Amino acid sequence: MKKPDIDIADGHLRPADTDDLQFLIELLHNLEVRRYLCDDRALPRESVAELLSTSKELDPRGLGLWIIEQTGSGAVGIVGLQPVSFELADPSVQGERIEPIIALHPGSWGKGIATRAMNTLIQYAGSVLGLDDLLAAVDVPNTRSCALMLRCGFVPAGYANGPANRLMLFRLDVAGNGKQG
Repeated sequence: MKKPDIDIADGHLRPADTDDLQFLIELLHNLEVRRYLCDDRALPRESVAELLSTSKELDPRGLGLWIIEQTGSGAVGIVGLQPVSFELADPSVQGERIEPIIALHPGSWGKGIATRAMNTLIQYAGSVLGLDDLLAAVDVPNTRSCALMLRCGFVPAGYANGPANRLMLFRLDVAGNGKQG
């Protein structure tokens, strides 16, 4: 399987590649973006390059990062599907868990872009990848991302300790949200 380009209203999602390194560095170094996504740390270039490399390794499984491109604006953020880190996974649930991630440039906040991109990725996760569910982890003080998860149909599923903040876990039954039978 090759990770596809995916159309969204007013733009598309395209698989991230090594040519996106500078865009990703600038996005993740933005103070508002990194506050929660990177635990308020400016990731070194090598760490951001490693994120892209890991994304490319996930490509054959249809997972990894996509660049969110808006018509007329170009690249405005990233969205992705990746394996949940071990410490967040519920040991009582069998199999690998997948989590969505998203980061938008603050100039694109409040325009519905995150909701459209996330809903598109949720549909892809169910209908193309055949996933049963997604598990998201959001820093509790990140009220914008918590609201995004709820808008996209996720339900609160508990808490976990994160590196900088307590995390609220959200779960979504993807099979019940567009998985084709």
